[in-house]
Amino acid sequence: MFLSLVLLVACVDNKPNFPGTKMSPYFPMDGGRQAEYNNEDPTGVPWQLVVEKIEPVEMVDEEEVVTFEWSNHDTGEIVGAVKWSASSGDGIKIHAFSVGTGDFTTFDTPVLVSDDDDLMLRDDTVTTETNGYTFTATLVGFEDCTVDWGLDWEDCAHINLDDGDGDDTTGPIFAGDYWLVQRYGPAWMQLTGYEEKWNLAHYDWDADE
Repeated sequence: MFLSLVLLVACVDNKPNFPGTKMSPYFPMDGGRQAEYNNEDPTGVPWQLVVEKIEPVEMVDEEEVVTFEWSNHDTGEIVGAVKWSASSGDGIKIHAFSVGTGDFTTFDTPVLVSDDDDLMLRDDTVTTETNGYTFTATLVGFEDCTVDWGLDWEDCAHINLDDGDGDDTTGPIFAGDYWLVQRYGPAWMQLTGYEEKWNLAHYDWDADE
């Protein structure tokens, strides 16, 4: 009996305590970055979306905030822009967004795309109430995501970012689903206003920028 209790205690004490996956490496912002995406509805959306890091980097409350501008590859027309931060210990956040060439809407409280301790488990959710919105981010899980760029990635972090309005066709341009890859960022994006996903077609990174 005594031996059984010792073994039971040993098993309990040695049980792994996994705190969660660190999320910030799934949204890298260092260097110069530009990505091009095909929409999976080529008849409805025949143009490529270009997502490019724009200098300079801003410092907001001791966090580096990077602007990623979205544009139409064929016409050069600006679709909008989103200001992101991603750092160990603070997680992934959205600080502001704009539509077209309009002014930025800055969030009084940055939108949490991952938990602000930077660690999440499958099905974990974080909620942000800011500027009249209630955003909920959920780590749906880890899934394979094959991209048009020719790579078959495994264990892409699937995050759903719900803007709370109950309508996938309206709301901030960044709301929707993201499949993120370490060192690259979004491989797929299912964004507000588009019926099909954006699929990564090309990626450039320059360490010197």
